[in-house]
Amino acid sequence: MTDLLLFAESLFVWHLVNYALSTDPVRDDKIHPEITGDEARDWRSWLVGVGSRSLAAAILVMAAHGFGRTSFLLAGVLLAGSILLPVVRRLIPVASLAEFELLANGLAVLSIWRVCAYSHADSAPRWFTFDSNQASALFICAALCIYAIRGGSYLVRGILEKAGGIPPPAILTNQGYTHGRIIGQVERAIVLLIVMAGNLQALAFFFAAKALIRSRELDERARVDYLLLGSLISFLVALAIGLILQKIVAVSWK
Repeated sequence: MTDLLLFAESLFVWHLVNYALSTDPVRDDKIHPEITGDEARDWRSWLVGVGSRSLAAAILVMAAHGFGRTSFLLAGVLLAGSILLPVVRRLIPVASLAEFELLANGLAVLSIWRVCAYSHADSAPRWFTFDSNQASALFICAALCIYAIRGGSYLVRGILEKAGGIPPPAILTNQGYTHGRIIGQVERAIVLLIVMAGNLQALAFFFAAKALIRSRELDERARVDYLLLGSLISFLVALAIGLILQKIVAVSWK
């Protein structure tokens, strides 16, 4: 039987370490080679950072559930996965980024689930002893929120690259790209809150308001496509995860 609380906590740690704490660079040597800045040019310090936070994830899981066999196995999965994810992400073409993100997170969830399915009595929760179903739901919802807001940027970036929707540097500067990424993260957070509140009609107003503000900048076709496609993908990611969160909360708090 799967230890749902252990699974939920591990899933939360996975997203906390790999998405909430930092935004890792991706390979983009054709359009914006300079976008990732100094961090992209210093592999050594970047790898040290990746290793440190991956080790922290492993220790955090063991601290939460004791130093038993299951916790050690789960810590190993998180440690290896948290190192491989950003390294491989930085090496693959950006056009394949969305598919890679979905595949990598799917494998991570499946691996964590399989380990928790064979959990032993030596792995008992130390931090949260209240209703395990509600605690599990809280951790899963937190993990999905982190991925929607922060991880969604990789999905949007990959689909934009695949569709050829990222304008050249002459049209879209590094500052404009960075601002667009931050706006997208805030946008997804707002969409999640609206969906969780059950007021889907407000999404139409929000989208229209954003379109009205952006319409003053739409003087070039490439920029139009970038803004429109980016907004639609961002909305789709946040809406899909928001509906999943709504269902989890409804089931857990009957």
